[in-house]
Amino acid sequence: MIEIKNIVFTSNNLGCIKCFLCFINYLLPLRLKFSNESFVALYNKEKQGLITLNKDSKSFSRFKITKLILEENSSSIALQLVNYVISRYRAMGANSFYIVVDENQSDMLNIFKNELNFRHCGCEYLYKINSVSTSYPLFLKPFKKENVKEICAFYNENINSFNKFLFSRQPYQFFNGCFKYVFYNDEKNKILGYFEVATKNNIDYYINFSIDFAYNIYLIDAIKFIQTKLKQRNKNFNLYIKVKDYFMNSKEILTILKENNAEFISKGQILAKDYYREIKQDNLFRNAKIIFNDPTVA
Repeated sequence: MIEIKNIVFTSNNLGCIKCFLCFINYLLPLRLKFSNESFVALYNKEKQGLITLNKDSKSFSRFKITKLILEENSSSIALQLVNYVISRYRAMGANSFYIVVDENQSDMLNIFKNELNFRHCGCEYLYKINSVSTSYPLFLKPFKKENVKEICAFYNENINSFNKFLFSRQPYQFFNGCFKYVFYNDEKNKILGYFEVATKNNIDYYINFSIDFAYNIYLIDAIKFIQTKLKQRNKNFNLYIKVKDYFMNSKEILTILKENNAEFISKGQILAKDYYREIKQDNLFRNAKIIFNDPTVA
């Protein structure tokens, strides 16, 4: 019989401090959780799988699956692991779950699309920014908390209408620990772009952004500005940018990046599940060794 436990209640190598923090995080309600949470599937006390969920930009109700590891010949427990965490989090108030799967991971796509009935709701493109000129005519302004409602409205307005339910944000989600910059017009009375830079290790930095359709051409200057700011903090780092096609101007942005020799890294399918949809109960998995680990930041 498969038993699923929070990782803190299993034999692990977390260390005393990490283990204590994970235990506190486990006890807290969704609104107060401060870290991702992992659950392990055990069969006869042997680990057969692990799943990790993380808040999407500090959301109280939307969670991203950032890791799924299955031991060889144990793929059948994927359904149990995902169902368990969804049921647990739904009972605590969560209503949306999603995962970004590289389009080359056919086994993982099959699990989530065909077995778990996650719906395809977009694609995410990852590009690496290599050396660019440090001269730029554009200066981004630092994020100010008094402007958060205006920034939130701008961000949501640029999302396709059919994806707003899943990916729109609330003002509190902009206090997410990222470096944040705002692109204003010359009069500084209208927002034209919003950029946030996230990192897990202070080496790999990821730009998430929203920019006004009419000002796409300023994207490269914004990247140069951000790269210069990062160089003031760290001489050696990698800079990536994510293009999410649920934003209305994503096609134009992709063209701009290609024209400026940004290095294409990967394309992932965004698969989502919300509590309005039922999960299939039939399990058609076959033997496979599948490991999924999202190294990026949401």
